Amino acid sequence: MSSATLVRKLLERLFRMLAALATSSTQRLRILASCFRCFVAKVHIPISHDTDSKSCTTDSCCTVLTGTSSAQCSQSILPLPLHTTPPTPPSAASAVPSIPPGATPGPNTPQHANPPQTSSPPAVGSAISPNGSPITLHFVPSVVDPKSRYENRPLVNSSWSSNGIPAFMRSFPNQSCPWLNGDWQMCIHPEGALYLYSDRKRTFTEAHINDYFFGLMDRCADELYDMARTKSPNIDADDIELVVQVVPNQANSCQYYFVDHATRTLFWLHDQDHDQATKNIFYGFPGVYDPSHIRCALESQYWMHCERYPKHELERVKLLKELREVVVYASAEIITSDPSLSPFGADELSRILELVNHLQKNVQEPDFPHSICVIARFMHYFCKAKYFNFWGLPCARLEADESVYKEVAGFDPLTSSLSLALDVVLFWAPQAHLNDLRRVWVDQCLNSPRWKDYNTKLMTEWTGISIYSTVMLAVDVSFLAVPNVNISSSQSIGVIATYLSIISITGSLVVSVLLVRQNQRYGCESADKAGEFLYSMTDTFFGDKALATVNSLPYAMLMWGMIYFSIALLYNVFKSATTAMLASVVSGCVVVTMFISWFIWAARELHIFRRLGGLILSARIRVVAVLLS
Repeated sequence: MSSATLVRKLLERLFRMLAALATSSTQRLRILASCFRCFVAKVHIPISHDTDSKSCTTDSCCTVLTGTSSAQCSQSILPLPLHTTPPTPPSAASAVPSIPPGATPGPNTPQHANPPQTSSPPAVGSAISPNGSPITLHFVPSVVDPKSRYENRPLVNSSWSSNGIPAFMRSFPNQSCPWLNGDWQMCIHPEGALYLYSDRKRTFTEAHINDYFFGLMDRCADELYDMARTKSPNIDADDIELVVQVVPNQANSCQYYFVDHATRTLFWLHDQDHDQATKNIFYGFPGVYDPSHIRCALESQYWMHCERYPKHELERVKLLKELREVVVYASAEIITSDPSLSPFGADELSRILELVNHLQKNVQEPDFPHSICVIARFMHYFCKAKYFNFWGLPCARLEADESVYKEVAGFDPLTSSLSLALDVVLFWAPQAHLNDLRRVWVDQCLNSPRWKDYNTKLMTEWTGISIYSTVMLAVDVSFLAVPNVNISSSQSIGVIATYLSIISITGSLVVSVLLVRQNQRYGCESADKAGEFLYSMTDTFFGDKALATVNSLPYAMLMWGMIYFSIALLYNVFKSATTAMLASVVSGCVVVTMFISWFIWAARELHIFRRLGGLILSARIRVVAVLLS
């Protein structure tokens, strides 16, 4: 009886525990559901703002949700409407733009283009959307970015299709941007890219944006022109244009730059400090201070803009004459002078001159933007070369292999000792390659014609070394099959030297193949990509010496393989040879050694003793200078 009572009590207690757990779980679920409903209600209810407030605090600051984040409102909000339709919800940044009824869906439209890289602090403007929510606009000065149009391009939605071709269909409008208003028109670049242009506002922007970001960009353009009119009354001239792009992943931010066709330059409404200008405009060059030199950098950006947006009517006749004069002079210089500063080779300049002559036929046709793109592209390269060479300054570069900066005489015992040891071990081949590299890569500027000649020379050298290495590898293996060579005796000097020769020759062959493959990948690239490759290879502790050492490895290992084979051959000859054979072999070795030494001295390729003496003397002078300082 007592046992039954105990079991009943235990069961009652277990039931009460289960009921309590169920009740607590239900309450928790109700609490979570109520929190979720409150969160959804807050998201869907428009956020109210106090437009009469004069300041914002961390607790009560007006914010507005955008496609990616929230932006704080400024202290003074201007009553300017953002767009004629309500703003798109936060998910609109990745949504497909709305299509009017009866229209056939077009390709996917991404959020926006990648704008040019910049780190400038944004200026602030203000606007108010139609529902009364204030929006803070941030303006970031930028430059022409050639990569933004080609990266993150929209993809074709394979699920979309047309309903066939109706009868008598003879009108084919472009419906990829149905949200455009009457001020804007779609323009097509000769290479096929679509961009937008407003003739009334004289403003350009990229076309792969949605309707919300288009409205934001349109308001940014109006705000920028209003700010510009307060600072410059003649901002409405026909030669002034504006480029605006929406900044990705930043709330209500636009990057912009103005173009002045009269002066062939870019300008901004806000200052850019030294670090921003060096990174965005000066290509990282130190020592840029003269306004005429800065103008060369801005003019190269201007021609990139003209090539990117070939809508403005330029003076084509005058530009063709100017381009022809530049090309003719560059052709004459590269023919008569080896250290020419031309960014193109002789064959390329001949083809450019031929294209310029062909452009003369359609120079008066304003309906074709192709000629503007061609002229602007070539002018950009020549203006960029002017900037790199400090054109028009007393310190201008007059030869392609001449540096405009003072060489920094620094002495590092570890680096100098290791460099000297590598030069000796590799038969001074790194120094020869370093001299050739410094004729191509000067002040981190790449000379395109010399780069192509340099790669051709390297390909020829490595291909020849590969052939020599293959022959030497066969000779070493055949030498081990000679009856006098006792392979079973592993302690034999001849066998050890032969094995070392095989290892060196194999290393030379492998490195040659790898370098040839690398040269095939990067040697034929454009000057910009080749410059990036050289910068990544030389931006190390040893600088350009590292790349020169790598390029000299096939030659040096082939030489060591030949030396080891000579040691193995002479050892097998001297260990069991008669007096007459020894005399003949020794005399032959002396004669061959004399010829080799005479060639080295006459060709002045190594100058071993003089270079060793010079290096020791310079190291001694640097050590004394360091101790005295």
